[in-house]
Amino acid sequence: MPDANVVVFDFDLTLTRWETARRFFKGLLRRQPWRLAALIVALPLLVPLLLLPRTRRLPMRCAVWLATFGRSREAMQALAQAHADAVFAGDEALFIAPAVARLREHLAQGDQVVIATGCWEPLARALLVHGGLGEVPLVASTLRPLWGGWVSEHHCLGENKIPMLAARGFAPPWAMAYTDHHADLPLLRHSAQWCLVSPTADCLQRIETALATRAQVLAWRQ
Repeated sequence: MPDANVVVFDFDLTLTRWETARRFFKGLLRRQPWRLAALIVALPLLVPLLLLPRTRRLPMRCAVWLATFGRSREAMQALAQAHADAVFAGDEALFIAPAVARLREHLAQGDQVVIATGCWEPLARALLVHGGLGEVPLVASTLRPLWGGWVSEHHCLGENKIPMLAARGFAPPWAMAYTDHHADLPLLRHSAQWCLVSPTADCLQRIETALATRAQVLAWRQ
């Protein structure tokens, strides 16, 4: 890897105005009513799982499995590309202009920028290419086949970001990190400097308490 400062950007709600994977998979559920109906039928079993930290992510994983059931890898990748095409054909801008400008400033300064995101890799890549950021290294979540659908394989979220970044040649410590969420506390602990992008009040309090310092807040989504 070149001798440069490594700057890590989160993706959803840091560079983008909405959670991209959530919108994509919700769209897949709505394309065929039977998928959404099956999810509604399963809600009495899934909702109680939200109450416990260990099972909190299971309802989302079930929703992703239902949205992807019966779809091949090639079909999923084609759907991701079609979704990205539709996003950029619409009137609503996905990327936050000041965030992209800051990312480009780091590139112009010779920093090594990498995007680390919980979004599904083919979807994040298609959106970045559309946004003119296709050359930026991406570390993102992957899916694996299970019982006819797709489920999480490597989820690039929270503590998982550290080994996933390291495996791609971006081992800590990092010079700078940008995020919107307290799930990235492990990332911030290994960054010399960091900024929060339009954080919620709860997120701001959690991070400032955990790191015992005032956060630099960038109100890019307002």
